[in-house]
Amino acid sequence: MATTSLWHIEGSLNDLINYVENPKKTTAKSESKHDLSNLFDYVTREDKTKEEQYVSGINCLKEIALKQMILTKQQFGKTKGYIAWHGYQSFQPGEVSAEECHKIGVELAKKMWGDRFQVIVTTHLDREHLHNHFCINSVSYLDGKKYNYSKSEIHRLRRTSDEICLAHGLSVIEKPMGKTPRSIYFAEKENAPTKYNLMRSAIDFAIEHGATHSQFLTVLREEGYICEINNRARCWMIRSINERRATRLYRLGEKYTNVAIRKRIEAQPQREAYEKYRSLMGMVASKPYRDYYQGFWNQLSIMREVKGLKSYYYRYCYLLGILPPESEHRPLSPELRQALRYIERYSEEVRLVGKYDFETYQNVEQFIENNNEKILQLEKERNKLHNKCSRAKTAEEKRQYLTQKNALTEQLTAIRKESRTARHILADKDSMERNTKIEERAIESRFRGGRYRTSERIR
Repeated sequence: MATTSLWHIEGSLNDLINYVENPKKTTAKSESKHDLSNLFDYVTREDKTKEEQYVSGINCLKEIALKQMILTKQQFGKTKGYIAWHGYQSFQPGEVSAEECHKIGVELAKKMWGDRFQVIVTTHLDREHLHNHFCINSVSYLDGKKYNYSKSEIHRLRRTSDEICLAHGLSVIEKPMGKTPRSIYFAEKENAPTKYNLMRSAIDFAIEHGATHSQFLTVLREEGYICEINNRARCWMIRSINERRATRLYRLGEKYTNVAIRKRIEAQPQREAYEKYRSLMGMVASKPYRDYYQGFWNQLSIMREVKGLKSYYYRYCYLLGILPPESEHRPLSPELRQALRYIERYSEEVRLVGKYDFETYQNVEQFIENNNEKILQLEKERNKLHNKCSRAKTAEEKRQYLTQKNALTEQLTAIRKESRTARHILADKDSMERNTKIEERAIESRFRGGRYRTSERIR
């Protein structure tokens, strides 16, 4: 089973020419980390390719492939824009040998691009999963046209890879799951509270505390989710109580398909799960909703003293459960629990609001304008010092100017950081208001029927 992807590479052709002419002595003028020279360095590294044993060139010689690609671009006068495409084909650990992996990669490259483009294929062996890298010249050596990576090409790449894998007796992905955004992918790697991680956690908790399917659904709703179950449907779906769009459970992983969830519920010790359910759903004497709702905010004594934007941020931080310190309060809505991913960002915003006592968002906008003026003034002063430093006649005089220049640089760094945080305050305004309303609706729904459950949880 192989996964594939492809993305463009930008860079400077002049730097590429300098690199090819003397890669050891020439330093590229561009600071780009995504140009073709860096790509060649990466895909042909000896420690990854077993001393270039698994490197092949298609329509070019692997020893001078970079020079040939540059000549093709110059020949057709297409030296700007995307200069190359970088792709990969990755296999599951232990599924293929190094030789077979490279053979499949070369076969895929020939079928996809071999009729018009120059390609370097390398197989990397430094990871548990073997994978191929493709470096494709963006300009065709045949007609000078540029490669167009459209949606149809995406499907053709996947389909061609699957056909080759099947021909080699390998498995393929039956239900491809779409590309996960990089921010969510890396957040999930770190077990951060992303949308899907929170769904998995809620389902696991509901299975642990539910002895029956109906109890499973009840606990899941207590966690802020609705699970749409249809025994005739091919897949179940889950969504937040505040959303309309649902997620198919199989997208969360093999443990969360219809069959897997049923088996996990049935495998639970019935009596133990029932006792957990009773403890979790334990009800206390009826109490008017408005009394509890009023006390919900009064737990923060500081709220009585603080006004303006600071008060709003303290309230939001209380909803998140980060104020007061060591608070046992936990957000009820999945949306607010997901917002905990950005706790550091909110903390910086709270500190800035407290430092300058912002009352309204207009104060924040004025603060940004004032900082922009300060930045322009400091940059002018620093440029003057830079010129003086360049014209200094003695080392001592140059050292003095350099010290003053570094001091201005530190000031600029601090001001720019505060301006960035202030812009975050303005950018987060709508999402904070939306999350606050969602959390208030979650609190209100908890008290439907005039009763509420205890905050005690079994974890």
